Amino acid sequence: MKKINLMCVLLLALAVLVSGMAQAVASNNDMLIISLVNQDPDPASVGDILEVRVGVENIGGDSAENVVLELNPDYPFSIVPGESAKQNIGTIKARQYDSDIKIVKFKVRVDKDATAGAYNLKIKSYQEGNPDVVTQTSLSIDVQSKESAEVIYIDQVELIPGRITPLKFTVNNVGSSPLRDLTFQWENAEDIILPVGSDNTKYIKYIDVGDSAELNFNVIASATADPDLYKLDLKLTYDDPFSGEETEINTKAGVYVGGATDFDVAFSGTSSGESSFSISNIGSVSASSVTVRIPEQPGWRVTGSNSVIIGNLNEGDYTIASFTLQQTGGAGTAAVQNLRLNSTASDSRPVFIGQNASAAAGASTVKLEVVYTDSRGNRNTLAKDVAIDSSSLRASSADSGTAGTPVFGARRVRQSVWTTFWNKAKWVLGAVIVLGLLFFAHKKVKKERIKNPDYNYRQLVKELAAKIKLKKKKSSK
Repeated sequence: MKKINLMCVLLLALAVLVSGMAQAVASNNDMLIISLVNQDPDPASVGDILEVRVGVENIGGDSAENVVLELNPDYPFSIVPGESAKQNIGTIKARQYDSDIKIVKFKVRVDKDATAGAYNLKIKSYQEGNPDVVTQTSLSIDVQSKESAEVIYIDQVELIPGRITPLKFTVNNVGSSPLRDLTFQWENAEDIILPVGSDNTKYIKYIDVGDSAELNFNVIASATADPDLYKLDLKLTYDDPFSGEETEINTKAGVYVGGATDFDVAFSGTSSGESSFSISNIGSVSASSVTVRIPEQPGWRVTGSNSVIIGNLNEGDYTIASFTLQQTGGAGTAAVQNLRLNSTASDSRPVFIGQNASAAAGASTVKLEVVYTDSRGNRNTLAKDVAIDSSSLRASSADSGTAGTPVFGARRVRQSVWTTFWNKAKWVLGAVIVLGLLFFAHKKVKKERIKNPDYNYRQLVKELAAKIKLKKKKSSK
């Protein structure tokens, strides 16, 4: 017990001796202490500028004059261009510490490729004019990586109404640390565009630095949607591993609903030397300023205009385009070369003989182009190969005396001319007759109203019907 007490007394005496020696040294010399007061931001972010506030204290008994602080940064720190790595802070008085601490600010940049962790920022202190006596201090700086993602909409920019279309989104990790537990979702506020076979949300477990993830959806635009640009609201959320808080990225993308359409073209027949084609809009988008044309091609020749302007053609509608089309090659030419005029035939019809007679009755193909303006205002051209019954084409050509075949007699030519004239004149004649009847009716009603003011067109029709009925009875007797 006495030994223990004796040891305690000796230790206490030693402590007092050491303290006295330290005070003696401090009272006769300056003693600078350099420490990190704070940093902004805290922790530092990769690629950003960091402001470091350094505290300088003098716990010695003498003043420290012409004190210089100089940064000596190592990776990942570097001096910001335009900023000085050296500062002369003047005199630090004796026992200037605690509330009298001297604050010095430096700015450094953190490398954009640095990983998260604690790094040492080195600072040298010395007296101006005496750089050989240097004290070096290392300050520990916390650095965190940036978690950053971007959503790139890269796949479809156009949706056809009523048609299921694959839609792909890409999420890129553009930060400097991996991303975990991501949730991606999209939405169209008008519900014109909706997902098919799944909901509008996808989950991503992990995306490494510089990598990306592709998210696939099947979507459909409403069949009744007006052609227009529709907005998709995109949202990506993920957990920040440093703060533990949820980070949310909101952006948007545009999708056009409408665009191009498609047509079905079929050969309808030939009459009076004109070949007719039915043009139907089989898509789900209206087409405007539609023109059908037959381009130059081997084996076919168009007499007159090779294009027909149709105008607008809504989805599901169809119309007819006619051309004076002649076959100049292929099976048709072979058939014409074997064509003879049967002089014994009473109706002067041509007779096909020879081994190519079967080819003459076959089918040929002609290329047509449908040119139209889509809902975006773009001009499009669709090429269609249409099968034509060559025998029908030749028969019509023979009836009209065209297509480069021999003349089949004056009687048939005159009949074709008269038929063409009647087809064009019958509508004019009908209109003249109708106008005459209307004039007669108006004059008759006007005359009868002099006798009877209540007389009208209905009474006139009844009188005419009665007269016609009476005339039929008399003729039947």
